[in-house]
This record gives sequence, structure tokens and C-alpha cells, in this order.
Amino acid sequence: MLTASVLERARENAESLMTDECTVVRPGEAATDPATGEVKPNSAQVYAGHCKVQTSGGLASENVEGSAAQAMGAVSLVWSLYIHFPFGTMLCNGDLVTVTQSANPELVGRRYRMISPQSEKSWATACRWNVKEDA
Repeated sequence: MLTASVLERARENAESLMTDECTVVRPGEAATDPATGEVKPNSAQVYAGHCKVQTSGGLASENVEGSAAQAMGAVSLVWSLYIHFPFGTMLCNGDLVTVTQSANPELVGRRYRMISPQSEKSWATACRWNVKEDA
């Protein structure tokens, strides 16, 4: 039987793998500067702390049946991109994540848009989000 102490240890173990650091901002309504007329985006930071960038997939898959790409024998790689946060981190679709520190220097400075949560389960050990790289 899963007990509260086992679940707490599992959450601690999951968080121990979150060695990247990031900030998350929530875009708000744009504001117009009354002096210049310039429209500036408005956002608020909603999280700063540990995270883990994660990919899965990479299996070759044929494109949609009946498509021109399939008729030409095209195969594409399908990857899913996730960011994991400590359990209890409250974030929303559309929030923007910037990786500020990572053991992988290629991740530092990358920005991701949060698409949908993947943590809706009874015994969640982390807050996992599907993300897409933001240009």
C-alpha cells in the first residue's frame, strides 16, 4: 500500500533530478505608453526555481495515412518535449518558461510555452507540462 511517507520520498526523489533552474512568466494584457504610444507586453513572474527539461519519443513514424508525404514514403521523427517542476507548482497554459541554468549549456536561454499539464493523476510526484519551444 502506498503511504504518505512513501509518496513524500518519491516527490523528493523526483525533485532531486530537477537540476536545471528556470523562471516562468505569465503574459498579461499589453499596455500602451501614454507618452510614446508604444505598446509594450505586460507579464508577471509566477515561478523561479528548479525544473528539468525532458524529451521522449524519437521513434520514426509515417505521416498521416493518405497524405502526400506518406505516398512519397516520408518518415519523420516524433519527439515530445516536457518540463518538470516540483510537486505543487501552480502554473497555467500559455505561461513562458526560460531556462536560466543547466548542466547542458545548450538549454540555457531557451524559452518554452506551456501547452498542457501531464500531472493529473492521484499519485503525482512532480508537475509535468507539455511544452513547445517559443521563438
